[in-house]
Amino acid sequence: MLMADTMSIFFGILGMLLAFSGLWLLCRGLWPEAVAAAADRCGKRLWSSFLVGLPITIAMVVVTTILFNVLGPVGKIASLGVVCLYMLQAHTGVSGLATSIGRRLAAPNDEQRPWRATLRGGVVLELAFLLPLLGWFVILPASIIIGSGVANLGLLSKLKLALFATSPVLRDGDGAVAGHVGG
Repeated sequence: MLMADTMSIFFGILGMLLAFSGLWLLCRGLWPEAVAAAADRCGKRLWSSFLVGLPITIAMVVVTTILFNVLGPVGKIASLGVVCLYMLQAHTGVSGLATSIGRRLAAPNDEQRPWRATLRGGVVLELAFLLPLLGWFVILPASIIIGSGVANLGLLSKLKLALFATSPVLRDGDGAVAGHVGG
């Protein structure tokens, strides 16, 4: 292996890790409520998020494979779009995971710069990604699956709030609220 090959691998991995941190900070900046909710959810239970994210990830892989193999060039572009959308929503959740990790490694100036918790947790998560075999094949995919699950659980909770908060009030013929006892 030449020195140029070694350097290209090194800088490729370094660029990917920097891109992850940038993507997580971008998600925190664009969707702060979603990332904060994901961080709270990650602080409580990771396994349920993993179990929610696993079928979504499997469905994304199946849809991407079908699009890629069946529809020719248009399917290849569509499969790339599916992967990009999945990764964007999953990394919104991973941003919450990184924030949750960073909150547990608190620093004194976090109240003035809350984004630093995301950066600090992201660096810790990325360092774990660098572990041979365990980081590459367990921690990295698991964090993406957890991120997908957390993001989708957040979307489901918002959908529930939207559906049940705007439910119409049932009234009887006199204009009183149905089922209401008293004057």
